[in-house]
Amino acid sequence: MKNRLLGFAALFLMLGVCLLPVTGAAHAEESPQTRLRFGEDGTFTVLILADLQETQFTTDLVISGATQVIRDYPADLIVLLGDQLEGSSPVLRLGNGAKNTEATLRTLLSPIAESGIPFVVVFGNHDYEAPLSIKEQVKIYESYDNCIAVSYGKNSTSDGAFVLPVYAEEDGQNRMALYFFDSGSYLANGDYDTVSAEQVTWYSEVSAAFRAENDGQALPSVAFCHIPVAEVYDLFTQVPKGTKGALKGVGVGKGMYFLPDEEALFTGEVNEPPCASSANHGLFDAYLANGDVFLTVNGHDHINSFIGSVQGIDIANAPGSTYTSYGSEDIRGVRLFRFTEYNVRDYETLHVRYSDYNTPASYGFLRYYFSVTTGIYNAVKVGVSILVLFAALIVSIVLLAVKAKKRSLNPVEYIPNGEFDEEEEPPEHDNQNSL
Repeated sequence: MKNRLLGFAALFLMLGVCLLPVTGAAHAEESPQTRLRFGEDGTFTVLILADLQETQFTTDLVISGATQVIRDYPADLIVLLGDQLEGSSPVLRLGNGAKNTEATLRTLLSPIAESGIPFVVVFGNHDYEAPLSIKEQVKIYESYDNCIAVSYGKNSTSDGAFVLPVYAEEDGQNRMALYFFDSGSYLANGDYDTVSAEQVTWYSEVSAAFRAENDGQALPSVAFCHIPVAEVYDLFTQVPKGTKGALKGVGVGKGMYFLPDEEALFTGEVNEPPCASSANHGLFDAYLANGDVFLTVNGHDHINSFIGSVQGIDIANAPGSTYTSYGSEDIRGVRLFRFTEYNVRDYETLHVRYSDYNTPASYGFLRYYFSVTTGIYNAVKVGVSILVLFAALIVSIVLLAVKAKKRSLNPVEYIPNGEFDEEEEPPEHDNQNSL
């Protein structure tokens, strides 16, 4: 009997050892340098860089903007929210695509590395399209000392999710949790992907564990992923096709038209339809059921910067930081969130625009113009503009040639000055014959 009990004990011990890495993989390895905590002033600030979408010909404007914002708005954590790469660009594939991709990432990371601020990374759909695998991209990010977690890295689940607790400065108690999810790339039908069911299950399990540690109370939490949750369309009102200003829905909103619900939205701008997935594995419903997530932040839609509330949970669209893909001078930049230790849910937010730093006048008009033409979108615009100008030039030349030919067929006789015939006097009329 004793041997049997020892056998069972050994079996349970082996199972425990096997399970430990799976459970621990969702939490970032903590050290005095990487342990996130509220500051002495009781605040914790997150700076979000979304949709950089660059190639190896990275525009200086991106680096300049990020460098100055990081300098002027000190943060406790920097989040790269996906689409760091213009993955589908043929530019990345000129020569050695893998080396080009690595060069791009290291250029983009230079201001973050110099700042020394801890940073984390999730991936976007365009990162999956790059000529360097996600696994190899992870290695590049993890080579930086201030990278504390990345989807599919050593501190992530096998599905790309991870969580970071944020502790109080004084008593070391966990005051907030930051969840990060991988929203994938594309579905088989071509629609955008979304957070997987496995990640939703993992989140609910971690949320329950935090609740148990927090005397049965939900731990206030913030969630981050690249592609917006499907419930983002609850911030909009469906309207008939043809309604002035209506946006054509994408994914879950496909085939429908929408206008922003001004009562649900409380800050920022809506300039394009949310590009959500047509699939939904219940992540937002899990947020509601667990009662911990009060804010979810996504990127993906470059010219949106809105925040609105759905059933008590705020949905925020971080503005695009890109100069190479489509964007807007009024939107392009970063978003910051500041949380307070003893009232975490009552956050502050700020949208900092790169146009506050980078302007054509300050940067140089020609230099600025050519700095924003390295992406496919801008390259197409410039190419079309050149073709239109070239066509206009050809048309002008043809019209001038036709006009010249007409003149040659109908020459005007040149009469030297002073050789005009004297004007003949009109004949005299016989007044007698007039009426």
